[in-house]
Amino acid sequence: MTLKVTKLALTSRLIILAVQMLGNWVVPDHKPDVFRMPMPIVNATGTVYGLNTLVNFCLGGLRHWDGEYFLHIAYYLYTYENTLAFYPLYPVLIRNLAAACETFNVPMSLHALTLFIAVVLNLWFFCEAANYLYQLTQRVFNDLHKSWNAALIFCFNPASIFFTAAYSESLFAYASFILMLECVRPKQQFNYIRICISLTACIMCRSNGLIAVGFPLYFFARHMILTANAKRCKQLFRMSLAIFIPLCILHAYYFYIYRMYCMPSINVKHPDQVVHYASERNYLLAGNGPEGSPWCQYTLPFPYNYVQSTYWDVGFLRYYQWKQLPNFLLALPMLIFMHWHCWDYFLFLATKLTPQVSSWRELFKTQKSLPFVLHGAFLTLVCVFFIHIQVSTRLLASATPIFYWFAADHMPKSLAQLSFRSKAGALFLWCTAYCACGTVLFANNFPWT
Repeated sequence: MTLKVTKLALTSRLIILAVQMLGNWVVPDHKPDVFRMPMPIVNATGTVYGLNTLVNFCLGGLRHWDGEYFLHIAYYLYTYENTLAFYPLYPVLIRNLAAACETFNVPMSLHALTLFIAVVLNLWFFCEAANYLYQLTQRVFNDLHKSWNAALIFCFNPASIFFTAAYSESLFAYASFILMLECVRPKQQFNYIRICISLTACIMCRSNGLIAVGFPLYFFARHMILTANAKRCKQLFRMSLAIFIPLCILHAYYFYIYRMYCMPSINVKHPDQVVHYASERNYLLAGNGPEGSPWCQYTLPFPYNYVQSTYWDVGFLRYYQWKQLPNFLLALPMLIFMHWHCWDYFLFLATKLTPQVSSWRELFKTQKSLPFVLHGAFLTLVCVFFIHIQVSTRLLASATPIFYWFAADHMPKSLAQLSFRSKAGALFLWCTAYCACGTVLFANNFPWT
């Protein structure tokens, strides 16, 4: 089944790549006034590689919007304060792999190489994530039909373009599904090293990765409640270490940023094109001391919330403006779907299941899916009240498996039985329309989810 899921995932990515390339070739690019990575200065005597043109033609539509920030960080690191909204794992992987390829004299400029590696990495992460979602679904529900349909919907989810473009969605889904899978091992035989590594990847990949710490905490507490084990102190120490180490790594990253932006003694040398673009866009450069960065004076000088609030106007109900109505409509299908199914689950839990169980221990034992629904419901509420609403589709599609589990419940046993007048038909039309339209619009720099 692993090979079958991999073939499905790879086929879906090749379809997205083909639609992106065709759409980018046919439709004229939109040119919004948004951040663009400063182009490296090419010397007149510099080598011109033919592969650069091929990469830009085939993959040029995958670098837009947030992709520009990730590629900028991969190429220049955190030169501008507004880049601090993007966590380092994905761009650092791209940067190191590009540097390794350069040592082998790959006939491609570093600028084109970073884009190529970003896309190839996402192809691999996506195929792995599809397999881990399949395994996770099978372990929680022991239902081959549901596991396959969950993987199928993942491969053609409504935010599909963001899992191929230079975004961190594929890496985050990959890390999240591994962490969740490790937490639901049979008899709670935790692999603390894998939990530590996957939790580190979640936390260092996206800001909402910090919420994933709830999974090892919940399932370890569940294990403590359901079993009597003489080695509890040893297990508690190992799990504490598995959670503590990722948090230490996160704070090491915060210190690195604090050092670059808040210590006046630190002098950072920037390329000329980076300095010129900063003066043109009025961006704050690293190495200028703490005067321009109020977050440096905070008791806990973490830049993320300040940067999101200052540069993107992210905050409680700030996005509730009439001019944002189209973005609300874009996010509406995902938000309605998640609210409806989460409410339905909690209602079933409260009115039908809870009265039948004899104790809380039995509820903990039978309801493995409960923490996943709590996690998904919390993220849905965050999307509704705090973030840019159009991001909801890709955030939920990459962070929680319950979207795929709920959707899989509506799928027939085979696609031949699919009726467009059914819930499965509506789901199919939604995913297909968002896949196709999103890919073409994103590839041509139009706003999308």
